[in-house]
This record gives sequence, structure tokens and C-alpha cells, in this order.
Amino acid sequence: MSEPSDGLARHERLRGVTVARAILRAAYGLELLLVDSRGPLAHQRGGVMTGSSEVCRAALFSREGFGRCDAFYATLGGTDAGGTRRCHLGLAATHVAVIVDGAVLGHLVASGFVDPRSRAHPPPDPAELAAALALLDPMLPDPSAPARTLPVVAGDRVGVVRAILEAAAHEIVAREEESRARLREGDELPGRYGIVGASGSMRVLFGLMQRVVQSEATVLVLGESGTGKELVARALHEHGPRAGKPFVAANCGAVGADVLESSLFGHVRGAFSGAIRASVGLFGAADGGTLFLDEVGEMSPAMQVKLLRVLQDGSYLPVGATEARSANVRVIAASHRDLAAMVKQGTFRQDLFYRLHVLALEVPPLRDRPGDLPLLIQRFTREIDGVPSRIGDAARRCLERYAWPGNVRELRAEVERWALAANGEPQLGPEHLSAPVRAAGGYAGASGGEAAAAAAAGTGTLAAAVDALERAIIARGLERTEGNRTQLARELGVSRTTLNERLKRYGLG
Repeated sequence: MSEPSDGLARHERLRGVTVARAILRAAYGLELLLVDSRGPLAHQRGGVMTGSSEVCRAALFSREGFGRCDAFYATLGGTDAGGTRRCHLGLAATHVAVIVDGAVLGHLVASGFVDPRSRAHPPPDPAELAAALALLDPMLPDPSAPARTLPVVAGDRVGVVRAILEAAAHEIVAREEESRARLREGDELPGRYGIVGASGSMRVLFGLMQRVVQSEATVLVLGESGTGKELVARALHEHGPRAGKPFVAANCGAVGADVLESSLFGHVRGAFSGAIRASVGLFGAADGGTLFLDEVGEMSPAMQVKLLRVLQDGSYLPVGATEARSANVRVIAASHRDLAAMVKQGTFRQDLFYRLHVLALEVPPLRDRPGDLPLLIQRFTREIDGVPSRIGDAARRCLERYAWPGNVRELRAEVERWALAANGEPQLGPEHLSAPVRAAGGYAGASGGEAAAAAAAGTGTLAAAVDALERAIIARGLERTEGNRTQLARELGVSRTTLNERLKRYGLG
């Protein structure tokens, strides 16, 4: 059984994975995917699955093809060892397991190619492949065309592809083992339940979690988007009596009411168009474990009634079924909306609100826990490869003054940006920050690199690019020389008077 995908996802930007992805793409025309028993990580996180060939992309374009590809990758991710297999279209897929402490964290996969020399996995017949594509997408102009552009990885080269995947997997294993060793030795960042936080508001949260972690009661997690509500739900599951059982998450606001009902409660075969096989639904999949219902405030009134019934007696009716089913599931709900206000407005059922509101956990926004900012940055810096090891004073002021409306999720995205923007530089400066964060610290306007790119693309002026670059150079110089203007003027080859004029012009004085 694979570990939760978060364990693999946090290593996706490791240098070894990035290099392996670039080599496979450039040398063989293959895409590297990270998958676990639930399918590709990109799909689970709301991203897009990328195919290695025109055949794969054509298949992914159709609903039926997407479902088959997703199921195939989930099958690979659920195995205990790597190897080479054929997908539902007959194309080859080589995969390597990432195994840590005897458990499969997931798999690295390169798929969508053919090996003309292979007897075990011979290429599909072109006519049969074209016919299969035509069935998946009847609107495809020429189903035989994609089959003529398949990546070819023949003979020993399949072993080379596997070796590239193994090298990336080895780095993931090393980084994961290092992280787990720090946990065992107590050398982890402040916080509890794997959640970073040492502020007063987070200590209050941890105290409330301690009261309910061993309980079977329904919990309502409240907080703004990006604060980490699902992280709290996972912690309650993984440290509670249902640890080791399924943890299933659903976003109630991401799909329509009809789709949500089928997703949660399942359906019988033939219940609606496209229901070619029965589904147990997420309640069935979470049996014995925990079901996390995110954005429960987005549920339609009809779905609220159905959810209330499950919470009351544990029974539910799959779409198209005539007999009720039951599931032993602990429900943890979450919302960024004010459910009490919605009850007064008549848009959320009062009885459901009271049923969910057995105990509410409030996850504070990042702006209300400023002392946790450096701890979170330290955590993300450990997890993301290529981030500068030092943060300059000017950049730190920008980070501290920014309000972080997207909360912890926005902060992680910002740190991920640094790995690309800094491009190997050892120290983070204002020019490496995103525009809103720079502006919060008084460094408004585009960085030199962004302004130059805009000028080159015809969307910005040369004068703006020169000004932005000059401002960035002076700002970094002030930081490097700790505000010594005489030293900076000497290093830049200008007079102190000229430097003072530039400082006033750019608002750096």
C-alpha cells in the first residue's frame, strides 16, 4: 500500500527529479510522472497529466481516455516493485518504485513509447491503435497520424531510461530518510502533529486538536483558504485511532451537485449516461477511516440533506440504487466561509451546522502568526531544492511586511519561486521576490529581470528595464555593504553624490 501522495509530492522539485525530467524530455521525448496508488500526483493536486506522445495527448483529451490513463497509473502506483508494462493502448511504460522504510512512497514513470525489439511488450498494431483512438475521440481528424509519431526507445535504451528514473528515486529516498531521521532525533521545526507553528494562536489550535484526536466525533475545521485545513484533518487522522486506515479528501465546491452526489455516495451501473460500471463512492472508499469534506459550505441544499442523513445514522443511498448502504467513517468537514452567518441567511441548514459543529477548530491566518513565518520558510527551504540558503535583510523586511492573503499556500508558492528566480545565488534579495511581496517592503515595480523580459517581448520599455535593473543593483549593494554608501559608490564606480541621487530617485534613501 502506498503512503499518502504528500510524501512523494514534497520531493517533486528536487534537483535529481528536475534533471531526470529534463533528460528524458530532451533525449527521448518522454515525460516523467510521479504517481501513487491514487494515480498521478499532478491530477490529484488539480494539475494536468502530460502525455509523452500525440497518442497519449489524444487519449487524455477524451473523458474515457483520461479515466483509463488515470486508472493505469494508479495500478502502477499501487505495485510494490518497478518494471515495464503496457498501457491500455499497448504503449510501454517503465516505472521505478520509491521505497522508504519498507513502504512504497510512490513510483516514477516514463510512459507512452514503443520498443520494436521487445518480445514481452511489442508495439501495438498501427491500425488497431488508430481504431482505439477513434473510439476514444470520434472527432479526431486523422486517428492514424498520432501513431506515426510515437517515441521509440529500443533495446538497451529502455535500461538507460530506467537508470535515469532510479537515480531520481534514489535522491528522493535519501531526502525522505534524512527528513525522517530529523523527526526521530527531535531535530524538527517547532510545532505538533507535523504542523509548523510556535505562535500563541497555533498553540491554542494544538491544544484543541489534542482534545479531539482520539475521538470519533465529527470535527469542523474553519479558516481562510490556504491556511492548512486539510493538514489539520490529516493530522487528526494519522494520530488518531483510525491511523493506517484510508484518508479520503473531497472538495465539495469543485464539482456540481450531481457529480458530487455520485462522487460521495457512489452509483450503480447504468444509473446515468456513462456509468458503465458501479462505484462505491468516497464514503465507501473511506470505510473504516476518515473522509475529509473541504468547502462543505458550497454544498447545495439537497446535498446538505443527504450529508445530514449519513452523519445521523451512517447510511446513504448510491445514485440509482434502491437499497441503502452504510459506512464506518469519521467525517471531518472544513470551510472558509462563516457557516453560522449562512445559517441566519438560510443558505445552510441549521441542523447540519449543529451536527458538524461538535467541536470547531479555527486555523489562524498567516498574518495573525507572524512569528511562524521564519519557521515555515525554514521548513519549505528544506523541502524545495535550489532555494538560497540565506535571506537578505531587505528581502526579509518585504516578507515580514506582506499580509499573505493566500496564507501558507501562497508562502510555499513564493518559496518555490525563489528556486527559479535566484538561479543558484546564495542569498535572497528583493529582486527575487514576487511583485506584491516586493511592493510590501517598498520595492515596487518589476525586478530587473522581469522588466528586461517585458522589454524584449515588446510589452515594456527599455527605459523601464534599465531603471529596474539599476534599482535592483543598488538595493542589493546596500544590503551587501550593510548601508555603507561610500563603499557602495566606490564599488559601482560612481560618486557619492550620484549614488545619493539614485537612492532618492528609487526611494531607497
